[in-house]
Amino acid sequence: MEENNYTYTSVTCYMRTWRSVYCFGLSKGITHYSAALAEQYMLERYHVSIGENEINHEALSPYMAQKVRALRALTDFMLHGYVPKLTRGEQVVWPAEYEEPCTGYLAYHESLGYAEQTHRKRELDVYHFACFLHTRKVALKDLQAVDIYEYFKTLCYYSKPSLVNIRASLVHCLKYFYREGTIADDLSKDVPRIHYYAKAKIDKVWSEDEIELMLNSIDRANPLGKRDYAIMAIAANLGLRTGDIVSLSIENFNWNQGTINITQQKTKEPLSLPISEQIGKAVIDYWMNGRPITTAPELFVEHTLPFQRLKKNMLYHIFNKYYAHSGITVPEIRQHGLHSFRHSLASRLLEKDTPVNVISNILGHVNSDSVKSYLQIDVEKLRQCSLEVPEYE
Repeated sequence: MEENNYTYTSVTCYMRTWRSVYCFGLSKGITHYSAALAEQYMLERYHVSIGENEINHEALSPYMAQKVRALRALTDFMLHGYVPKLTRGEQVVWPAEYEEPCTGYLAYHESLGYAEQTHRKRELDVYHFACFLHTRKVALKDLQAVDIYEYFKTLCYYSKPSLVNIRASLVHCLKYFYREGTIADDLSKDVPRIHYYAKAKIDKVWSEDEIELMLNSIDRANPLGKRDYAIMAIAANLGLRTGDIVSLSIENFNWNQGTINITQQKTKEPLSLPISEQIGKAVIDYWMNGRPITTAPELFVEHTLPFQRLKKNMLYHIFNKYYAHSGITVPEIRQHGLHSFRHSLASRLLEKDTPVNVISNILGHVNSDSVKSYLQIDVEKLRQCSLEVPEYE
C-alpha cells in the first residue's frame, strides 16, 4: 500500500477494519483469512455484501465504503499480490503504453452520446483493467484470453450486477481495439460470461398501505421531519430518481401551473410532473417552517452546519429510518431505498390500466421500451395470461 502511495490515514483505517475481521474470525473459530470470511463479516455485521458499491442505486456511506475497500484490498493481496488503488473521485493517469489506445476508445465512447455517469463508469472500468495489465507487464498487442481470466479472478468478491457492468465495459472496449488493429484477435468473445438476469426481481414493490404507514411514521412537528416527509412524498407519488430529488430547487416548482419542471440528471431530458396537494403542502411547510437559512440553492439540505446540499446516499438512510419506525415486517430480500418507490408507482399505475407509454412519460424514460421491464411486477394481470394445463392419462 505504501508503494501505491496510500496515505498513513488510509492505512490506519484499513488496519482498523482488518483487526475487526480478525476478532470476528476468532469468535467463529476461523483462523485463516478468506474472501468468504470477509463476506460473512459484512453480511452479519452490516447486512451489506462486500461486492456492492451501492444499495438500490444509492452510494454507500463513506464509513461503509471504506470498510468495503479495506476488505477488497486485503483479498486482492491474498489472492494476487496486487492492491489496486480505487477511489470514487480518483484521477485517471494512464500507464504510458496504454494511454493512446485507451483515450482513443474513450473519445469514441463519448461520441456515442452516453450519459456522463455512464461514461465515467466506463472510463474507470477500462482504467482499472489497464492498471492490472501494467502491473503484470502485459502490453495490449500481447493481450491473451488468459490475461482477461486472471483479471476477473481479482473481481471474485464483486456482486453479479457489478460484474455485468464491468464485463460490458471490457467487451465494448476490446471490440474497439480489434477494429482499430490494436489487438490481433477479437478477444471480446473471451470475456467471461456472467449469468445474471437483472429483470428477474419482483421484490421491489410496496403497497399503498405500506407507503402510507411509512409516511405516517414521520414526525412532521420538527424541521427534520418536515424535510423527510416532503422527500418521501415526492418519491412515492412521482417516482423521481434520488439524484433528481436532491437536485430540486424551489425554482423547479411552477405553482401557477401546478407542475414540477426538471431536467433529468440521468437522461438530460426535460420532465414535467403535476404537484399533488400532498406534495405541495409538504414542500411549502418545509420551505416556510423547516428549512434552515442557507445559501445552498437546493431545496433539501442537511440540518447541520454549514447546511449544505443533501447528499444522495442520505436518502437511503432516510428511507430505512422510517421503514423501521413504521413497524412493517417484510422478508429481508425486499429491496429498500427510495428507488423502490419508483417501482411501486409503476405497479400502481399498471393496476389502474394506465397505458405503458403514459407510465414511461411519468417515469421520464427516453425509450418507452424501458418501462416494459415493470410489466412483470403486475402479478394479477400476469395471472390472467396463464393457461390451463391439460390433463393427461
